[in-house]
Amino acid sequence: MKKINKASHYKKLLFFALKRYEGVNYSKMREYFTEVFLYDIHKFIKINHSHKIIDVGGSTGEFAKVIGTKFNCDIVNLDPSDIKPVWKTLKNEAHEIPFEDNYFDLVLFRGVMEHIPLNKQQISLNEIYRVMKKEGIGYFVIPPWYNPHAGHGLKPFHIFPFAIAKFLRNLFFKKKVKYDSLEEASLYKITFSQMKKMINTAGFKIIDMKDTHLRFHFLCKVPILREFLIPAVAYIVKK
Repeated sequence: MKKINKASHYKKLLFFALKRYEGVNYSKMREYFTEVFLYDIHKFIKINHSHKIIDVGGSTGEFAKVIGTKFNCDIVNLDPSDIKPVWKTLKNEAHEIPFEDNYFDLVLFRGVMEHIPLNKQQISLNEIYRVMKKEGIGYFVIPPWYNPHAGHGLKPFHIFPFAIAKFLRNLFFKKKVKYDSLEEASLYKITFSQMKKMINTAGFKIIDMKDTHLRFHFLCKVPILREFLIPAVAYIVKK
């Protein structure tokens, strides 16, 4: 597996940060992060045509398309949205996965937890545990809440009370916030430590953690700092 060149990686991050909504760049960004995922996961599972894989909350399915095409494996995209997918997609939510127990070798769950209501977050991880095979691998990604990257349409002001965050975002950015609460935006607080605790509660063992963006993986092991300095952390887990 070819090592990620940090200079090239940072260049792509900057490009996507500035131009991801132009043309096909959003899809290209998702395809690029599939390659990052494959690099980070290859030590723990060698994906092949016999594996059953699911991308829970995989949006339009670019991850599934790249993996399914590259490895000719059985991979399904699961997402409740109405957007047109590029890969076979089931319209279900994370807390209701329509598969039998111990079915998948690999489960992806990337950038989804912060969009799941608080009362369904642990249920969703429990459901993922149910459908994963024993010795199966999971790749779970969140943007820790206190990092400026985590606020989606409200960033970097999302840590303030909503009214203040909305005012500041509309004051400094051209794209205006029109919703009136975090819940209306389907955005929920999830910290590094909260996610780690829920993963353990579900029964998973965390076998590695990666800083998917900045690639400063050592920060994942530094309490407090990891809540603020990591834009997106990937928990690599095993059942």
